[in-house]
Amino acid sequence: MAEKPRALELYEQYDRGELDISVFLSQFGKEKLFYSTPYGDKKDGSHALFVLAAPENTGFLPVFTSEERALEFFEKTERAGYIMMHSTFHDILTTTKSANEKAPVKLGVIVDPGYPGINVEVKNLDAVIGMTA
Repeated sequence: MAEKPRALELYEQYDRGELDISVFLSQFGKEKLFYSTPYGDKKDGSHALFVLAAPENTGFLPVFTSEERALEFFEKTERAGYIMMHSTFHDILTTTKSANEKAPVKLGVIVDPGYPGINVEVKNLDAVIGMTA
């Protein structure tokens, strides 16, 4: 069995009340997470936007605490032909915020969709970016 990712351990500590939100985000912001581009190909050859619906006509970019969770999600959504990338949670948030300046659909971030976890709505990006720095 693979070792549990540090990001997941931090989330579990936060969920049990062992870390307050500021300590959790400060530490979680430095953790490496996995993701791919929001646009890509489906296994049937069609193209799709691989984001999840969010409030106020926005979306969530899915990011993952492990490559295994990313692969599981891509399989469920029938995604094909993706590039697996990784970066810190903080850097993913700042890149997403920057991309939102020109994107037709504004994105927040959801960590490990399909599992209990973390989502950062578009309107909260600035606050969470500050807390993860």
